[in-house]
Amino acid sequence: MKNIENLYQHGGNIYVVKQRLALDFSANINPLGIPAGIKRLLGRQLKNLVHYPDPAAHRLTAALARYWKIKEENILVGNGSTELIYLILSAFGPGTVTLTAPSFTEYERAARISKCRVSFLHLPENKGFSFDPSCVRKSEMVFLCNPNNPTGNLMISDRAGLIGIPAKTIIVDEAFMDFVQKENAHTFIPQAAKSKKLIVLRTLTKLFALPGLRIGYLVAHRDTIRTLKKYQMPWNVSVLAQTAAEHALTEEAFRQRSRELIERERKFLYERLNRIKGLRPYSSVANFLLVKIEDRRLTSSILKKRLLKKSILIRNCENFRGLNKQFIRVSVRIHKENMRLVQALEECV
Repeated sequence: MKNIENLYQHGGNIYVVKQRLALDFSANINPLGIPAGIKRLLGRQLKNLVHYPDPAAHRLTAALARYWKIKEENILVGNGSTELIYLILSAFGPGTVTLTAPSFTEYERAARISKCRVSFLHLPENKGFSFDPSCVRKSEMVFLCNPNNPTGNLMISDRAGLIGIPAKTIIVDEAFMDFVQKENAHTFIPQAAKSKKLIVLRTLTKLFALPGLRIGYLVAHRDTIRTLKKYQMPWNVSVLAQTAAEHALTEEAFRQRSRELIERERKFLYERLNRIKGLRPYSSVANFLLVKIEDRRLTSSILKKRLLKKSILIRNCENFRGLNKQFIRVSVRIHKENMRLVQALEECV
């Protein structure tokens, strides 16, 4: 059993790093940073901080509905998609929850806070951490991360197989779907708007580099949305977050440029890491790579400390269920930064 104090730690916590940090490869955020249009807009919006935010996020909800060609009644905006995970479990209080392992640790934390009985479906490493829907046992609620964090693979390709999972509610977390080529062929948003069985989680903080603002949303059947709204706190999404998210939906050129960069640099980083003796990266469709340390004398904790001395922060994956001290995760950044990581790893492994 992993140390409970460390079980729910995440990447991107630069505040506890004592060394001077040059590059953060632990957080999966777009290396292009915040679009210039959003930066300008946020500056102009400071005057509106004297007002409470719209508790229903009407403008953003309408913009999301237009973007996805669904109805506003199928959308609920939240203070990051993580808040919505907790909201779902609080509102529906399922007795049993099934989670895959490894995957995003907040599913488990939220489920245990809600006093759910949690079971795990371990994804086989020898099969690339693939997911088999037929292996899921009957459960009230199932959480699936697609693409999966930290493995980076698309877990679901068979739509019929997903609907056939024996669960009352299936939550598909698409936090990293923005980085996937042919996104519309893989997202379950259209299905979630019509089905009482599906809820899709999305975030606007990864692609648009806005994790400090906290903004996400979910798509579900209108009856599901009505129930969730009863449990949601008022004024949960700030004026700045709502404004930035609404503008982000218009940044199509930035979106495409980001995908092209991530696609190109992910391939480069995978190939270069694969050349380093003692490291084995796994294929990914997201903006990060899971890497196994095959030298048993070297652990993720030791490697993290060595890289910190070079002012580089990586994600130690030891606290993910289904992984151990031989795994790390690195984000995909711009080329010169990826080169610095490769060179540092060549010196440290």
